[in-house]
Amino acid sequence: MAEQNSPDRGDRSSSGQADTEPRAEERIDDTRGVWVRWRLRAAIAAAAIIVSVSAAFGAEAMFTRGRVATNVNFSGRDVSRASPVEVTRVAGELERELAARKLRVRIEGADFELEPKAIGFRLDLPHSLERVLAEGRSGGLVARFSSFVARVFGSASVVPIAQIDRALLGQKLEQWQNEALADRPSQGGILVKGRAVEAVYPKGGRGVPADEAERLLLAALVARDSGDLRLPVAVLPSPLERSAIDEAATRARALLASSVELALDEPPRKLVVSPEALGLALRTRRDQRRLVLELDPAALRAALEAERAGIEAEAVDAKFEVDAQDHLSITPSSPGLRIDFEKLPEVLLSAAESHAGKLPVRFDPLPKLTAEEAQKLGIKGLVSTFTTRHACCERRVENIHRIADLLNGLVVRPGETVSLNTVVGPRTQKNGFVPAPTIEEGEFVDTPGGGISQFATTIFNALFHGGYDIIERQPHTYWFPRYPEGHEATLSWPKPDLIFRNDTEAGLLIRTVYTDKTITVRLYGDNGGRRVRAQVSARSNITDPPLTLVANPGMEPNREKVKASGAVGWSIYVSRLLTFADGTTREEKRKVTYKPKPREVEVHPCRIPKGEKGYTGERCPEPKDAEIAAPEDAEE
Repeated sequence: MAEQNSPDRGDRSSSGQADTEPRAEERIDDTRGVWVRWRLRAAIAAAAIIVSVSAAFGAEAMFTRGRVATNVNFSGRDVSRASPVEVTRVAGELERELAARKLRVRIEGADFELEPKAIGFRLDLPHSLERVLAEGRSGGLVARFSSFVARVFGSASVVPIAQIDRALLGQKLEQWQNEALADRPSQGGILVKGRAVEAVYPKGGRGVPADEAERLLLAALVARDSGDLRLPVAVLPSPLERSAIDEAATRARALLASSVELALDEPPRKLVVSPEALGLALRTRRDQRRLVLELDPAALRAALEAERAGIEAEAVDAKFEVDAQDHLSITPSSPGLRIDFEKLPEVLLSAAESHAGKLPVRFDPLPKLTAEEAQKLGIKGLVSTFTTRHACCERRVENIHRIADLLNGLVVRPGETVSLNTVVGPRTQKNGFVPAPTIEEGEFVDTPGGGISQFATTIFNALFHGGYDIIERQPHTYWFPRYPEGHEATLSWPKPDLIFRNDTEAGLLIRTVYTDKTITVRLYGDNGGRRVRAQVSARSNITDPPLTLVANPGMEPNREKVKASGAVGWSIYVSRLLTFADGTTREEKRKVTYKPKPREVEVHPCRIPKGEKGYTGERCPEPKDAEIAAPEDAEE
């Protein structure tokens, strides 16, 4: 039975081996399939990554429009997706930080400390902002996409753009090199002594190349971690040839050979500039390989200070002249005259050969009022006048005359508002005023300018009766019989003020005339035919004067002395009815109140009640007589 089954087992074994072991062709096909599948998966993954990155690239472009790109820092400060305003703020902070940081500079063996502001260091904020916003957005699509991919795996750093003042840098370099280097190059020049000119020839030497120093300093000043900066030293050739110095010396000698005469035809003027004055102002400037002669305007101005007085003139305003019959005439105006020291150096250098030329001038300042403008103001004649009187020869009269002089000839244009305090200015002795009695808080005290209220009252009445618009005025605290009741004004600095407006279509000319005992204000213009009617009401609210006791230890307790008899106070209404040329009217009404003047009586301190000024608590002795003596007369 075993022999019978043997062939069958062999057949099954042979058949099973053939079924389970692939042929070579099948194995190769299998390997290829795996490779294809792997490549397919890789391609799909790569495509997915590209699609994702592209989507992210597009999203960034969309969501950062007008802002900084993603993963961008500005000198170490993260400004990703920041707005221009935010970047500008960051740049401002960075600029302040960099400007406060000191830099150590070395030239050979010498060390120097540099404060950035000493050479005008600052960030170029507009261009730095432009550079930050352009990061990742410049170039073509491929360049922008490459920048995005790089920023996905890292960050882009933007260095700010800095600026310095080359002139200041040049001065600082010159200072450093003079201290650090002994064999400096010299450009040479000319030496002027009086009218003699000496040539000083150039020489070569060692120095720091200026362009290289500027480049290195700019880089170091904006670097995040800048250490000491070493500036290179090189052998520098002489900046000028000897021939350039000789040529400049020849021109200078020709310029200083004799005086230069400059003339002006209208108005006739002549300026003679001596060789010594020219020599004091002569300067040289290197222009590439030439030495250029220049004249310093400030030095010329100083050298010609004495000559200016005979040439220059102040502006003259047109003026109104008034004769005894109140007829008006206009004197001509003229502009000021100034030597034009900005143009004078060029004119003098041009006149080096002929030593003669035209004097350059400026017509400055212009007159405040020309004759043509004065004519157009339409000032036809006398509108109103008012006079007040005063005692002769008091100190207050000096102040009245001073303010009258300051206001005399003032021209007020149509529609213009005038403040007397603004025109006159503070009442000081420097301004020409003297101490005289003034009412301050109801008391008489000596102050510079005391008494000018008399002028204020005079001009107020001239304006009032001329029909002009009076905006602000304040009557006196007490009434003085020398002034019209209700029609008066006080003036002090800075308040009270007298302010009025020329509300006519013509100009207003103020003329003042005074004598030892009178002050008069005359107003000339054209008020359009308006008429004025003034009225003062009867007195009301009459108030008795208060009693003021003045302590005098020298007085006997049973006696008293009247220092001031006092005066009653009262109120009145002052009105002005304006009638215009077209028949329309306007009424103005104001209440004026005068305080009562206190009755002052001198008594012994024992009679001063408690709480009053001068109270001592001293008791008065019992009177021996039946009656207290009658009071003495008041001293005026």
